[in-house]
Amino acid sequence: MSRTSIRTDFPYETRREDVRIPMPGGTSQAEGSGGGVPLYARVWRPVTEEPVRALLEYLPYRLTDWTAPRDHQRHLWVRGALPGDEYDVAEPADGVAVVNWLAEQPWRTGSVGMSEDAVAWEEPEQAEPLEVVYPASPEERRPERVVVRDVAKGEWRLEVDPKYGGTRVYPDGLEFTEDALETYTIEESGPLTARTRSDWTIRLRRPDRDWDVGVETRSEITCDAEAFHTSNGVVCREGDEVVFHRTWEKRIPRTAG
Repeated sequence: MSRTSIRTDFPYETRREDVRIPMPGGTSQAEGSGGGVPLYARVWRPVTEEPVRALLEYLPYRLTDWTAPRDHQRHLWVRGALPGDEYDVAEPADGVAVVNWLAEQPWRTGSVGMSEDAVAWEEPEQAEPLEVVYPASPEERRPERVVVRDVAKGEWRLEVDPKYGGTRVYPDGLEFTEDALETYTIEESGPLTARTRSDWTIRLRRPDRDWDVGVETRSEITCDAEAFHTSNGVVCREGDEVVFHRTWEKRIPRTAG
């Protein structure tokens, strides 16, 4: 098994420094951390008077993220401290400020690199691709998109075929068939006539084992002035026999005033 080599011997001892890097005191997020809020960083430096190159790891994870047990050993933490904080537009500007800060340090040679550029990864191992067969279907495939106008009803209908691949046969003889159709309909009389429906079918069969199972689902959304209405159904079959069937509905009130 090939692995990335790990170097354990270096010409210098190293020391760790926990530092706070000041950010620009801009008035907007795009200008940097407003008010000059510093970022906490962990620096590992060789114990030498010679200038060295700087290698920066700048990732979108914070001190309280789930990666903290790993990250506390090595990298800079980006803005934000609470779990669930969204990454904002100031973070790229903060990264530029960090690079500028590194450029000003007396112990560096004049170059700053990013850690991903410094690691040469070998080609990952992977299994040989399965010899999957896609048999030709005698039925003509539906177009990917069809728009139909019913003049008598004043209705427009859009049918979308996601093209999930039809039938494929695996080396052990398993046949997997998937089919789906999404339908969007609206009448010219008004927006409350809009409705959408999704039909999905998955079938698994082994002709040599007399084994044939399938799942069919249907989901539909309609609306009125007060709420959205969803209805769903699922049917599970073994051969021609229905072994499970369920339908359910839900009303979701509108929240906009």
